[in-house]
Amino acid sequence: MGYPGMPPGFWIELIKILSVVILLVGVIPAVFRYRMGASKKKWFSYNHINEFHKKVDWTLRIVFVIFLITSATLFNSQPFITYIVFGFFILTQIGVQAYIEWRFSDNRKDFQVSLIQLTLTVITLFGFIFWLEYFS
Repeated sequence: MGYPGMPPGFWIELIKILSVVILLVGVIPAVFRYRMGASKKKWFSYNHINEFHKKVDWTLRIVFVIFLITSATLFNSQPFITYIVFGFFILTQIGVQAYIEWRFSDNRKDFQVSLIQLTLTVITLFGFIFWLEYFS
C-alpha cells in the first residue's frame, strides 16, 4: 500500500537538483562575467541594450505567453510539451540577447558570456529532461 505525499528522499533529491541548476545557470556565468571583464548584469532586470532589443524581447515574451497558454490548454494530458515550449523560450531569449550584444554592445565580452550562459542552459535543460524521463 502506497503512502500519500512525496516519495522518500524527494526533498534531498530536489535540493541537489536545485543546487546544480543554480550553479550552472547563476553562479558560473556570474564568475565568467567577472573574470572576463564583461558588463555586470543586475539580477531580475531586463538589461536591454537598445530600443530594438527591448521591442524584440517584449515581442518574444508576448508570443511565449500565447504559446504557453495554447500548449497548456491543448496538451494538458502531455505536460512535457509545455516544458519544451518553456525551454525553447529560454534558449531563444538568451540567444537573442547574445546576438544583440554581439551586434550592438560596446563591450565585446558580453556576448561571449551570454554564449557560455546559453551553453550551460542547454546542458541544464537536457539534464532536466533526463531527470523527468528517468524518474517518471
